[in-house]
Amino acid sequence: MLVRLFGHNFRSFKGEFELSTVAADLKREEDRGRGTIEVPIAGSTEPLRLLRALAIYGPNASGKSTLIVAAGALRWLVVHSSAQAEPHARISPYEPFLLENKSRTGSIRLGCDVVHNKSLLRYEIVFEENFISKETLVSIDENEEVPLIDRLPSGEVRGQLIAHSDANKLYVKEMQPNVAVLSKLAQHGPHKGKESARPYFDSIERSTRYQDYSNLSKVQFLGRRAEQFADDPEYREWIMHHLIRVADVGIRDVEARLETVEIPDHLKKAFSQSNDPFKLPEKELVVSFVHGGKFRGTIPFSDESAGTKKLFNLADDWWSLAKESFTLFADELGSGLHPRLLDRLVRAANDPPVPESIRSQLIFTTHDTGLLESQDGLPPALRRDQVYFTKKDNEGASELYSLTEFKEDARPVHNIRKRYLSGLYGAIPSVEKVSL
Repeated sequence: MLVRLFGHNFRSFKGEFELSTVAADLKREEDRGRGTIEVPIAGSTEPLRLLRALAIYGPNASGKSTLIVAAGALRWLVVHSSAQAEPHARISPYEPFLLENKSRTGSIRLGCDVVHNKSLLRYEIVFEENFISKETLVSIDENEEVPLIDRLPSGEVRGQLIAHSDANKLYVKEMQPNVAVLSKLAQHGPHKGKESARPYFDSIERSTRYQDYSNLSKVQFLGRRAEQFADDPEYREWIMHHLIRVADVGIRDVEARLETVEIPDHLKKAFSQSNDPFKLPEKELVVSFVHGGKFRGTIPFSDESAGTKKLFNLADDWWSLAKESFTLFADELGSGLHPRLLDRLVRAANDPPVPESIRSQLIFTTHDTGLLESQDGLPPALRRDQVYFTKKDNEGASELYSLTEFKEDARPVHNIRKRYLSGLYGAIPSVEKVSL
């Protein structure tokens, strides 16, 4: 689980930013226990209370998506840099703040705190266009901090994972400057035992999953999940029962089959000569929905509405939120969905009827202010500490802040939606008159 995501000089954020999932001590009865997970920490008498969901509001181009992309950039460095970075190549996620001469060529800092077993794990990496200057991995509990990886500007790598492993010493002896140590050790080093970096890698990988939902209506169904939908009746029925049928899009059933993908010879040749780890798909899922009404008929997926396509394409992530412990960063979650449907999706992720062992989190960007007020006699879908805002300063740099910072202006008796739209919390566009 994610405890916090932080960074400096990344894309629209010139300065420091920090997104925390630690729950505030809200006193109102309707907020007690709602949307939170209690995580025991070794050496502490009190569990760590973390939020299941966070929403980020703000004007267009204010930095909302940057926070989601920051998680994706950190994930790329940890998960993919060892396999995908060519020697001396530009580091793919190097995107500094461009509106100042100093920052546009400066270093970027990204990091996260995540739950690892019953302790905290802090990972931080500092990098420029072609090299990583600093990288640290620290295990933290109530009593001590243990440095597992400590990469110095000189290129030397220290830390417990290296000191206690001859194999890891060899792997970091000549580190490629644009490859993360954690990524290399997880891929090439020991996969078992105390000297393995793999468990720490897994905890960060699970806490930084990234999905851009803005164009999900155009996604094709390829890979393992497509095969699962076609071949696994339980998985297929879960998606139909929990999402598709209840969404009031007129769908009663589904027909699904896998078909062989015809790949042109020139693409086969290009991929055979490439080092890209992506593999060309061999099969594609073909979906047709059965619609009910006075007459029943089957409609190909390509003829469905954009909203239906998006709902189906995000279904696998919602199945994972119910079944797995991970953190999903979702950009433009509500795009193409009715506000009432989005409200139900967020409520399902925020308070799912799942075992305590399932510790999933949803962090998303949205413009839908309906999530900030009560619906159908229920409290708002989001607690006050689950709302963040972004805005830009006079220099064009993004700022991030929480609704909980407005202690007197965001009390439980207030209509948060109306107050936000009135401009009380900032983070709304100052739009001049638009004319034709």
